[in-house]
Amino acid sequence: MSQIVNSAYAVSIQNPVSIFSTYPSDALNALCEAEAQKQNCIEDAIAPAAFVNAIQATQLFSSLAPFNEGSDYEVLIANLGTTTSHGNAQFVEFTLQWRGIEIDSATFTEWQQTPSQSKIIDTLVAKWVTHIKQQNVFSSRYLYSALEASNYENSLTVPDSIGEFTKLDTQLYSDPFNGAITRYTHPAYEDALVDVTVYPILGSLETADNVLLNKQLNEDLEKANSVAQAQQLTLSLPAPASPYTVNPAIQGWRLGLKAESDTTPTIYASTYVFRQEDKIVKVATTFPTDFSDPLVNELLAHVQVPKESALMKNIRAMLSESIN
Repeated sequence: MSQIVNSAYAVSIQNPVSIFSTYPSDALNALCEAEAQKQNCIEDAIAPAAFVNAIQATQLFSSLAPFNEGSDYEVLIANLGTTTSHGNAQFVEFTLQWRGIEIDSATFTEWQQTPSQSKIIDTLVAKWVTHIKQQNVFSSRYLYSALEASNYENSLTVPDSIGEFTKLDTQLYSDPFNGAITRYTHPAYEDALVDVTVYPILGSLETADNVLLNKQLNEDLEKANSVAQAQQLTLSLPAPASPYTVNPAIQGWRLGLKAESDTTPTIYASTYVFRQEDKIVKVATTFPTDFSDPLVNELLAHVQVPKESALMKNIRAMLSESIN
């Protein structure tokens, strides 16, 4: 579960973040003009690089990419300066985007009678750092809420135990399109795991279930082949991908894998996929299907997933328009 990011920052923010300078918004211009008293509002009164340096100095971010694209998260910084009756005023706006979608914006003002630019910058950045910590804006929970993705924490129902397995926890992936994962562990066997992943269907909901579910297993098989080759393991399919029935109301697909070599213990993996609402429910175990089947049958009878989110409704509407 190393890909999962549920806590915003234990030591630092782990999410890769790009930083760019941008133009001031109408709101920031209006704020400055209200204070300027016929004086000019100067755009980039503080060099954008100075804000970047101050942010880097906080050591809050483990991966910053100033003025470089490629990160899901982007911080856009706009600043204006002017002279008022209270002294020099500096206005800054920090806008946070995820894949081009704005999820947070915060504006701060600082006055100095005898201005020290470095002190002003440090103060403004400190205010923003306090804001992002208080709002937890780099957490998965905040991201899901801001994008109106499914609320797995409140709307996903999974049992506390299945057979002798006990629920460890449920975590959100850092990408809303990957959904949430619940892990079950066994008290006597450390390597015996059951993972239940629930994530939205990214394509059309009109796709036939057999086609949709078989595609999920094919993707898993390709990944398993790559891992087996890298580790010089022989991969076989004791249970090739095929339809799987829990009961007449719950039908899915199942795949059973085995990887072995002359020098390592045999590795088993069983994967089951089902469709509920607009979601895929994927169950992965670390043991053969003979042992997994009863657990999956018990599990699926108690799983309820969130309904279609506003995020996915909008995405599917756009996809439909582009096709038509």
